[in-house]
Amino acid sequence: MSQQVHSLLPATPIPEGIHQLLTGQYSEMPIVNKSGEYCGMFSEKCCVKILSNLADLIDVKQHTSFRAADVMIPRHKLFMLNPEHDVISAISALLEKKYTGAPVVDSQGRCLGVFSERTCLGYVIEAIYSRVPSAQVQEFTDSDSNRLIDLETCLHKILSIFDETFYGRLPVIQNDEIAGQVSRRDVLKHSTILSNIMQSRLNAPHIDVGIPEVRTADYSKAHDTFLNHPVSVFTEENSYTIGPEMSLLSVAQLFFDSPHRRFPVVEAGKLIGLIDRCDVLRAAIKLFK
Repeated sequence: MSQQVHSLLPATPIPEGIHQLLTGQYSEMPIVNKSGEYCGMFSEKCCVKILSNLADLIDVKQHTSFRAADVMIPRHKLFMLNPEHDVISAISALLEKKYTGAPVVDSQGRCLGVFSERTCLGYVIEAIYSRVPSAQVQEFTDSDSNRLIDLETCLHKILSIFDETFYGRLPVIQNDEIAGQVSRRDVLKHSTILSNIMQSRLNAPHIDVGIPEVRTADYSKAHDTFLNHPVSVFTEENSYTIGPEMSLLSVAQLFFDSPHRRFPVVEAGKLIGLIDRCDVLRAAIKLFK
């Protein structure tokens, strides 16, 4: 558990909340009031919902040619795993590189799915219950084909997938082979909509909003809507809290059953720390060794 917690106040403006989330490279940040009471969680998924709302507000489907190829991390820069890779070795590699997951690719370049922190926890739970000494990555790969997109997949579709699922990354496929990957953070960091509104550039004359067909009035409406709300409006409604005495196995199971990467540790209503999936995986690796 980490006791050095970076949190947001309920009244923190949305632009400031997103800025802190992205610059701090946090997947989630707790919202805590001035009395130290835990109020909820502001996450990348919240930011995706905000971006999706803004995109609908300015009818982005009609105004932008943004596609997966414009924002993806190309294949040659990806960390990938092969299906025969040892699970414990793969988990150690993800922890060392500070990645939350990686595509699993066979010798022909075909993407078989994603090996993520969540699937790692599936192995941890099974290993603790069944005392399985080790396994291959392919046994704990999420092979859901609904998370696969292509080079031409548009922003609206990408946002819909991220908003409606727990996925944090989408493999990009070309000619049945992996061409790259798009993560939630990639979309948020490269969003022209967010960057222009967050920088308040709409007040400047003759601005370039990056989408020539969008009327300034539409952007102004989005800008005003965006700035006039605090992060508490988009707080995760079903965020879990745990107590300091919860066992490692119970925490692992809770992470596996939920989309969250971090849980606030709360005692008497006050936030005393955070635990994330990596904490559980590091403890499990030590246990197995």
